[in-house]
Amino acid sequence: MNHHFARLCIILSLACSSAFGQVTTGTILGSVTDSTGAAVSAATITITEVNKNTTSRAQSDDSGSFNVPFLVPGTYTIAVEKQGFKKGVQTNLLLEVDQKARTDFQLSIGNVSETVEVTASAPLVRSESAELGEVIGTRAVRELPLNGRNFAQLVYLNPGVTPGQAGENLSGASTFNPRGPSNFNALGSRANTNAWLVDGIDNNEYTFNTVIVAPSVESVREFKTLTGVFSAEFGRGAGVVSISTQSGSNDFHGNVFEFHRNHVLDARNVFAPANQRKPVFRQNQYGVAIGGPLLIPKLYNGKNKTFFFFDYAALRTGRGIATVNSVPTAQMKNGTSAS
Repeated sequence: MNHHFARLCIILSLACSSAFGQVTTGTILGSVTDSTGAAVSAATITITEVNKNTTSRAQSDDSGSFNVPFLVPGTYTIAVEKQGFKKGVQTNLLLEVDQKARTDFQLSIGNVSETVEVTASAPLVRSESAELGEVIGTRAVRELPLNGRNFAQLVYLNPGVTPGQAGENLSGASTFNPRGPSNFNALGSRANTNAWLVDGIDNNEYTFNTVIVAPSVESVREFKTLTGVFSAEFGRGAGVVSISTQSGSNDFHGNVFEFHRNHVLDARNVFAPANQRKPVFRQNQYGVAIGGPLLIPKLYNGKNKTFFFFDYAALRTGRGIATVNSVPTAQMKNGTSAS
């Protein structure tokens, strides 16, 4: 039994890491040329994540091109070195979830100890992919008002996305879906054909196609909503929401929160009798989040490379319901009408 359990764990870990690499990481690619436009091969490309100090390396091929996939979203510095040329450096390149960021270098002849810094600029046209989609970043997730603190409401910031049918299971109105609304129409497609992914893992409940795990606002780093032609690696979905969760860095960050709603501040139901008390409604959403480096010896240029992130979120609701009904009169029961 232990052998079977261990084998299952290995399979699941491999599947999850593969999926994560496919759909929630990003890619940095580009080309290296000299001042005449000729390709520079065998140039060393060093890509460093600024906050975690993790490094990936590659070399340009015979055509001067390089491609570094499976990079966790974050802020990166790219350095290009080749003997006989000045070092090229691009700083503060923001890599988003499932993004293919292109950055090209033109090296000048000189000593490799000399550095030419390149200023990053966003391309006007996405030439590396035909997909249609927008990234909702950390600032929008944290600062925009969310009724019930459900990040899924932010999918409507994307062009071509409209709310799904109100009052049905995916809208969160049903007892079958206590996780909150998760319905949207992507370019007119049905809401129950969408796909939800968390760090590359399938997050769809297949009875109604609702979200299985709804990450808290504090744990969502950013997410991308794909609404048009996108890569076959996503596998399904008229619209795809790919979520990248938070991770720690070399600095400690955390917060504690509480959101409270109370019937005292609510308006009275206009259909309720004047002498009837407002139904009780109390809702508390509270939690904590913290991330940072593990307390291990700082052996890598004064920085850790192992981090943690923890969050806890809770929802407590007490609700009374006021209903207005009509009942048949005695005359109606007898099959007569009142005069």
